[in-house]
Amino acid sequence: MKRSLALLTVGALLLASCDRTGRTPTDPAQKEPAAPVVGQSVEVQDVAGTAQSAAKQMAAMTDPNNPDLDPDLKTLLGLFNVGVTPVGPNSLDLSGAASFGKSFVQGIGGKGRVTTQALTTVQEALPTGTRTINRDGTISESTTPTDGYVLVDARSDLRIQAQWKVGGAATVWVNNGYAYDYNTRQHLPRQQEVPTNATGSVTVSGKTVAGLKFSMTPGDCLNTAGPTALTLSGWAGRETNAPVKLDLAYAWTEKDVLLSGSAQYATTREKVAASMKLNVTGTTSDRCGAAFAFTPTRADLTGTLDIPSHKTELNVYLRDLSNLEFSEKAMSAPNALDRIGGTVNAALNFNGKAVVTAFGPLADGNDMDLQPGDQVKFRYVKSGKLVEADFRTAEKDLQELANPRR
Repeated sequence: MKRSLALLTVGALLLASCDRTGRTPTDPAQKEPAAPVVGQSVEVQDVAGTAQSAAKQMAAMTDPNNPDLDPDLKTLLGLFNVGVTPVGPNSLDLSGAASFGKSFVQGIGGKGRVTTQALTTVQEALPTGTRTINRDGTISESTTPTDGYVLVDARSDLRIQAQWKVGGAATVWVNNGYAYDYNTRQHLPRQQEVPTNATGSVTVSGKTVAGLKFSMTPGDCLNTAGPTALTLSGWAGRETNAPVKLDLAYAWTEKDVLLSGSAQYATTREKVAASMKLNVTGTTSDRCGAAFAFTPTRADLTGTLDIPSHKTELNVYLRDLSNLEFSEKAMSAPNALDRIGGTVNAALNFNGKAVVTAFGPLADGNDMDLQPGDQVKFRYVKSGKLVEADFRTAEKDLQELANPRR
């Protein structure tokens, strides 16, 4: 009897253990988001005012005269005589990441070498060498290092350094518009040299007060489809428990497009944090060729912006996508999205309460307009009432979200 009881006990424990470790996670897209609650949720017509309140709170925190400004950050900003850049959704923008080298150099006052190859392309190389502002204000320059750029201000014991070829990594050339050649009176293609593995730092009196790391896998079609992968991380003030911090990551694999980022800004009393993550699963064909096509099957987008008393969350889940292709041929076809299929589950929340939710099939319904999305159910609060509508009915009301009045 005791042996049987012991075996049953052990068996139960093993089953419980297997259940905890082997259970399939629930897909958040399957559960319809809770509807906004009248009297608790932000009403559509009040969204603009709420956004302005959050912006005011952010401005107060980043004011250089704020007595709660982090001391390490205040010292750093004083050296450059600049204010604090607010942390927000734009902090996560990757559109300028490919031109990291150029923007970083411009920020520290360096100028790259300009050369012309075969009279057809103007190339702007990354600057190298050392530029020193001596205590008497005179300037001296050196050709070393050859793989980086250093700016020294002896008057304030300041040193700004960029290393373009960490570990001997190569650099690449990125198309950067056109430059006008006054001699030939022609617009020539312009290219900017960009590192694939680089670091930057700011040091004051021997103490590093800001750091930056950048790495990129260019891939075979950097100038057409972008890099295969990219990461960027930076901090300011101090490396441990930094008052300002930014991290970005991007990758395009055979089956996924991944983009994630986080940023934070902290005073001695409060903190602002922003984060986002996008994962699109699908099939890519001829990524570097003229017949490029990407066919997504699902997408997950999550993001948060946490300002004191103003926390915003966005969750969008697309599942079982069909008849959707991103290619020159497909997107140029008339009514390219009319036959799209799949489901959407989305919610915008403010301080833990839903503002707008969307749930339902993307495909066209049984009406006669032949437009997709009319089966998606939108819910939001307007003028003290809970509204439930399809996309076209909700579109007008939701303009307050997409284009708030200033």
